Order: sequence, then C-alpha cells, then structure tokens
Amino acid sequence: MEIKRRQITINGVNICCYYAGQGDTILLLHGAGVDSAMMSWAEVMEQLSQKYHVIAPDLPGYGGSDRIKDEYSLDFYTEIIKGLIDELECSPVILGGLSLGGGISLNLALKYPEVIKLLIPVDPWGIFQKLPYHRFTYWYTRSKINENIYRWTGKYTSFIRWTLEYSLIGDKKKVTNDLVKEVQKAMLEPGAGEPFISFQRSEITKKGLVTDLYSRLEEIKIPTLLIHGSEDKAVPFKDALNASRIIPNCKLHIMQGCKHWPQKERPEEFVKVVSEFVEEHRAG
Repeated sequence: MEIKRRQITINGVNICCYYAGQGDTILLLHGAGVDSAMMSWAEVMEQLSQKYHVIAPDLPGYGGSDRIKDEYSLDFYTEIIKGLIDELECSPVILGGLSLGGGISLNLALKYPEVIKLLIPVDPWGIFQKLPYHRFTYWYTRSKINENIYRWTGKYTSFIRWTLEYSLIGDKKKVTNDLVKEVQKAMLEPGAGEPFISFQRSEITKKGLVTDLYSRLEEIKIPTLLIHGSEDKAVPFKDALNASRIIPNCKLHIMQGCKHWPQKERPEEFVKVVSEFVEEHRAG
C-alpha cells in the first residue's frame, strides 16, 4: 500500500502527515529526541494499512513539520493533535503513541476522551511520577552537554550504533547500517535537539513532572492496550506493569527482549497484537 504525504496547517503550524489505507483510522505518534513519523512507523504503516486507514504525522519540531519559537510543552503537542483530528474529521480515532507520543496520547485521553475510540500507548512518557535518576536527569536537561550532544557525537557512527543497542533496540542484528545512517542524518540537522530540550525543560522539575499524568491514570475509561518492551531503560517495565493495573480497562502486551523502540524492532508482532485488539473491540 503506497504511503502518501500531505501538509496540514493546525493552529498556524504546518504539519507533515503520512497516510495510507482505508477503514478505521489509526493515528500514530512518534517519540522525541531523534525521531519522525517514518523513522518510527514506516514498517508498521506498510502492514497496518492493508486493513486500516493509518495516519502518522511528524510532530512540530520533527521531520517535515514546522519548528516553533515557543515552548514544546505536552499541552502544546496535545492541542496540535486534537486540532489535527478535528481537521481530518476522523474522530473517534484509534490512537497510538510511542514515548513522547504515548504521553501525548494519554494527555489527550484525559482532556478530550470523546475523540478517541481505542488507546494504544507504547513505552509512554508519563506513566511514572519521576524519571529514573530524576535529579541527575533534571540537571542534564539544563546542561551544555545536552545542548551540544548531537553535534558532538553525531559524526561517530560507532557511538550512534552503541546508543541504539543500549537504549532502543534489544536485538543487535536489527541495528542495521541503514538505520545508523538514518539516525545520524537526523542528528546532524541544524538544531536537531532543540524541540526535545524544550520539552524536557518545560516538563521536568527538580521534584517531578509539570504535567502529572500518573495520578490521573485511573480516570482513563477508554479501552487501552499498553505495549512495552521488557528491557526498556528509559521507561522501566515496572512502570508499565503498575500503570496497567491502574488504568481501569487496560491490557498489557510485553514485547520480550525489546527496549524503547519495540515497534521498530519487531513490527510484525506489534501489528499482530494491535490488529487483534482492534478486531476484538469491533466484535464486542
């Protein structure tokens, strides 16, 4: 199924959207750092679009979408995605999101539950009260190291490969030369790290998070499929297990051996479990 591309203006921000297929709409949101719609979701879109209408936008600051001068807060992203759903007239959607995209999905479910049919957070931001090594992370997000890390390390493919293997992908065979080059190209784009730094500084305080999603998880009544890599270091599995017990109507699928990019590592398994979840609720 051919993946097509279009530009949509939401709240004055040009958003690059990729779409394919027909049927129920599945909206997929990528993560932060070095990411984009196609980097995270290309393989998944190719498979899911055989049965569904799949949309994956580049979040503002990433890929082909505009950058802004203001703060990249969680609420900013949430309002952009709400506006996108309204503009596309595809409500209610099946909403999936990885990491930052998962946090946006959870926040949208709390603020605008009427626009979501099913919720699929993947290793999501916000299912914790604090980050691992929270005080250190707070300091790091405000350091010169964080501001320059992509520029300093992006030219070393060996370092990029090590980072992917350590943090994102459990099976080292899946860290291909092409993937390393794709990540390197994104890292070396001018100002590549600025959107994530802005988000970190807007949301991470010395003692916790500005947007407290964790304490409101029990308010989410939408049927939820929480997908998580068992070896995730960024969002530890224990947080996913705890969140799955708090969200009232939640099913947890563990992708054994995967880290923080499970759908990139094993797209076939991801598509299978998502399709079964969607069909189960359609039948119900």
